[in-house]
Amino acid sequence: MARVFEMKSEAAGTSVDHEEFRVWGHTMLELHDAYWRSQGVQCVRRSEDLELQTGSDLYMLLEPGQCAVFELSSLANAIVWNRAPLSRIRVLSTDRRYIEKVIVNTNNELVKIAREYGGLNNGSCRVLLTRRASLAQVWSKSSTRRTAWTELRRIIDWTKTDHYRTEGLLSKEGHPEQSELMLRKLVETWKDPSIAIEGITQIQPGVWGVDSRQLTSTTHVISPVWLGFDGSSTNDPVIIGPQARCDDPASRGRGKIKLLNIDEIWSGSTSTERKRSNAEQDVTTYQLVKRTIDIMVSLAILICVSPILFVVALAVALDNGFPLFFGHTRQSLGGRDFKCWKFRTMMKNAESMVQDLQSDNLADGPQVFIKDDPRITRVGRVLRRFHLDELPQFWNVLVGDMSLVGPRPSPDKENQFCPAWRESRLSVRPGITGLWQVERTRAPGLDFQEWIRYDIEYVNRASLMLDAKICFKTLYRIVSG
Repeated sequence: MARVFEMKSEAAGTSVDHEEFRVWGHTMLELHDAYWRSQGVQCVRRSEDLELQTGSDLYMLLEPGQCAVFELSSLANAIVWNRAPLSRIRVLSTDRRYIEKVIVNTNNELVKIAREYGGLNNGSCRVLLTRRASLAQVWSKSSTRRTAWTELRRIIDWTKTDHYRTEGLLSKEGHPEQSELMLRKLVETWKDPSIAIEGITQIQPGVWGVDSRQLTSTTHVISPVWLGFDGSSTNDPVIIGPQARCDDPASRGRGKIKLLNIDEIWSGSTSTERKRSNAEQDVTTYQLVKRTIDIMVSLAILICVSPILFVVALAVALDNGFPLFFGHTRQSLGGRDFKCWKFRTMMKNAESMVQDLQSDNLADGPQVFIKDDPRITRVGRVLRRFHLDELPQFWNVLVGDMSLVGPRPSPDKENQFCPAWRESRLSVRPGITGLWQVERTRAPGLDFQEWIRYDIEYVNRASLMLDAKICFKTLYRIVSG
């Protein structure tokens, strides 16, 4: 029989005197709002005076004392695409604290170490995101939540609002344990707090403070860590992050480090801003070069293969009649619908036959993959083997519906199977070929998972070098059959 010894996690970091719960002179609430300003979002709380900050991309509408941290990037893209006047975000707070159990056998020999987490769901709340400053002003002037919602419903068409669910962390002012967890979350999430907090410096990678003398030569720090005013006055040999060392009560007279407004963050001439501008310029340059290559290559290919296009069209007509082309409605950049053109390789009633052949479908998810598919025509099998049926898609590339390399174009009904994946893949143009097409294994039950994995990997790693590698792998597969 195995015996179990329990070890509690250090999830909440070092305990603090909640009367002096400040870092660099600021409360957790103030640091939370500065975090969102670094992303171009102004936090607006009901029944609080509002001073609109120029340069705000979004306004986050919160209850008094409320804080919420969650991943914004995919939601922001969806909000921009959908053009909703108001987005309702249901934030599900997850509790990641855990207990580790050391399990040994009757001879006191280690069997394993098991980790059991606390409750996965630790509550939820709704926050609102809007691009309209007028709605933010209405929210700030409302004395009660009921009044605020009533006024918002009166101003906007509620049917045009959208709704999302996402995981994150929540806290409420007046709850010290929640505030500790939220501060720890900020330390863990915010890679460069100097963007919005003037006067702090990176003492060593991932360690932020106001003075390098805060760390002694004998102190070992595992980042990320924030060191408040005299926050390392203890003689701890090791500081393990993510953790914030709060201000020492004796340092109260040092005042506050300045927190920057959104316009100051974006209009300053700091090195951080220059790094952001360079990053944006790199993305723009990549997209411009990629689009130029798409136009030049697709036009050259269409001209060179025009005799082949004529022969293929004639073969399709003689084998199974008209129409020669099949245009399926797919989604392009930003969710825009377009007709993805191919030479027709299936019988005219192929789509109506799917239901009868569903038991032979080897793919999971929304795809259909049937070995020796009876719907494919004789000419169609030859065209598919050498990918000649996809030649008309170079027209889609030329007109800007597609790119040479990108996620596989898919219709709206397939994209709905995984919203987070949908928002990621629709942030770029779909491609004739892509990472999934050259890396997938076609293993039963894994095809859809691989599709999601490789699409997201491509979006995160997109570059001209990766595009070139995918093109070479595609050509190799075609030549090798």
